[in-house]
Amino acid sequence: MTPTAQIPAPRTELPGVDLERVTFEQAKGWRCALCAACLTADRPLGMFTAEKGLLTEPTELWACALPCR
Repeated sequence: MTPTAQIPAPRTELPGVDLERVTFEQAKGWRCALCAACLTADRPLGMFTAEKGLLTEPTELWACALPCR
């Protein structure tokens, strides 16, 4: 029997971002979760969830490849 990898729980906070107000485009990875710019090159921020809004299910958020902030 092999041990299974632990999957981290989704985070509930992202400094500077109100996760309950993330837009549909940000939740889908079309726009940066930090600055809302249209993504052409991106980097993952991780899995997030919120009590209300579009992130009630664990969702991976993305940001600009070159740090926008």
